[in-house]
Amino acid sequence: MCTTQFALRLLVAGLFAGCATNSPAPGDDDGSGSGSGSGSGSGSNGGGDDGDVPFTAGVSTLAGSSEAGYVDGARKVARFSNPVNVAFHDGTLYVADFDNGKLRAIDVETHVTTTVIAQTGFQRPFGMAFAPDGSFYVSTDNDQTGAHTPLSGTIWRIDVKAKKATVVANAVGRPRGMAVLPDGRLAVTDYLHHVIELVDVNTGRVTTIAGAFDAKGMVDGAGGIARFSTPYSVAVRADGQLVVADFDNNRLRLVGLDGTTTTLSGVSEPGFVDGTMATARYSHPQAMSAAANGDIYLTDLGNFRVRKIVGDQITTIAGDGVGGALDSDDPLASELYGLEGLSVVPDGSMLYIADGNRGDPVPFNRVRQVILD
Repeated sequence: MCTTQFALRLLVAGLFAGCATNSPAPGDDDGSGSGSGSGSGSGSNGGGDDGDVPFTAGVSTLAGSSEAGYVDGARKVARFSNPVNVAFHDGTLYVADFDNGKLRAIDVETHVTTTVIAQTGFQRPFGMAFAPDGSFYVSTDNDQTGAHTPLSGTIWRIDVKAKKATVVANAVGRPRGMAVLPDGRLAVTDYLHHVIELVDVNTGRVTTIAGAFDAKGMVDGAGGIARFSTPYSVAVRADGQLVVADFDNNRLRLVGLDGTTTTLSGVSEPGFVDGTMATARYSHPQAMSAAANGDIYLTDLGNFRVRKIVGDQITTIAGDGVGGALDSDDPLASELYGLEGLSVVPDGSMLYIADGNRGDPVPFNRVRQVILD
């Protein structure tokens, strides 16, 4: 949670800092509580007006505002309540609208927001992953009855056309990061229980491949010997190995499908250093998304920045290190806050960011976009 002074500064920033061109610790994301969709508005408010906030040549607000709510419609009116993740697929950006307990969709051409899933039992959505065949998986912190416990996390298969979510694996812990393997299984990070798992989407069977349930730590090694501290997201490399953002260890870890775990980058102490994998430093890395060419984009929550991994090199591509809601033609002059989820389009030309409130009482309920070189 923020201190009172910090929260007040962010409140002012969120309310009044909309867009600037070149002219003048995550917890459980409790947010508003139940995730039941009780925001300040509801339903649809259509139209084609993008509103008064212009798009920039760098970081822009795609949808949402400082105000939390539940409103579908044009960019000017759409409202979210703590959006925590995004996933791009075929011209649509899907948004995990955490506190509303909804799965939303933004048409990236028209900028109109609609609701895809508003289903009983589907509450507190977070993890999202698309398979190459278009199969769409979403994790929720609550189980299919809506119950919320340390073991209530559930994985669903989404039928976008039918607007229906079907349980794949119910009450399996707290899955947050998800990525689809070439064989169709899901690689999953359970951030609350500190393990890396594989999920068979046909049977719902969950297998732990690295870490030990509820054993928090920092150990490289094989399978159950390895230890993690709040592993948050996962991306699949071209060689089939998993890159895991080990949030509280301030590291990126490399996990083979046999469970063998090594440190790819970072050290225990938080920091901010670009450079090679060996020298780079992070402060609570969280979300990851891989482009078709293998480049990986990473949110660095403690530094309020977005980083990029190309081969052995780490660079910063967005954020000035201050938490806020400032759009800018210069991505490095922009301000970001939530940073709990991101998604890069396959060709690497655009990056979308879920810029919610991290469960803090601050006015950040936006989806942002970054035009990439």
